[in-house]
Amino acid sequence: MSADNTKAVLETRNLSVRYGKVEALRATNLRLCAGQIVTVIGPNGAGKSSLLNAIMGALPTNGQAEGAVLYEDHDVSHHAIELRLGKGLALVPEKRELFTTMSVEDNLVLGAYRRRKAGWSYRDGLERIYSIFPRLKERRHQLAGTMSGGERQMVAIGRALMSDPKVLMLDEPSLGLAPRVMAEVFHVISHLRDSGVATLLIEQNSRAALQVSDYGYVLEVGDVTLEGPAADLAKNPKVIEAYLGAKH
Repeated sequence: MSADNTKAVLETRNLSVRYGKVEALRATNLRLCAGQIVTVIGPNGAGKSSLLNAIMGALPTNGQAEGAVLYEDHDVSHHAIELRLGKGLALVPEKRELFTTMSVEDNLVLGAYRRRKAGWSYRDGLERIYSIFPRLKERRHQLAGTMSGGERQMVAIGRALMSDPKVLMLDEPSLGLAPRVMAEVFHVISHLRDSGVATLLIEQNSRAALQVSDYGYVLEVGDVTLEGPAADLAKNPKVIEAYLGAKH
């Protein structure tokens, strides 16, 4: 799927992020369509997490964003996190940020908080998450803090999906995971497109990210230096030399 052949569900226009005098992201333009997986690859410090946090409205207090974030053609640049979440944006942060002293199921239910306020029963949502991650159903009463790294990542993704998002943003979902568990997580990501969820993926494992994605951007020192269909980027000599030279 091309980034230009369908209507965008999420778009950034000249999005920039500053922390004091430090410019972390410069005039970034990005598009994401329904059922599409878009990845942003690049080195540490390139501005990838700043991009996600600006889209979600989750910049730290010393951060300032300029430019526009459009969700379903509406400018949400000045909306609070809660409003963006309610509209259908969801972010799984790099640190996962689970409630470690609460059970797996309680963490998942918290993800449906806004939908429960609207009178929605969370039981159907739980069954959907358990069908995606059967291991979580087996361990639904276990404390999240006692789970393995891979299981915590599953809980974090499941919690985000409980809000029934149209756009799911993942910040380094494979970080610290064993290869087998990483493959399982990427398998789930690839199948989310079947439900129409648009996924924006930030990932250090460039090879795995490009394999699962439809379209990609290369972000270096705050600037998009390359973009195109993921399969084309995977064959690009510059990308191969910088990011794919050694198999992960």
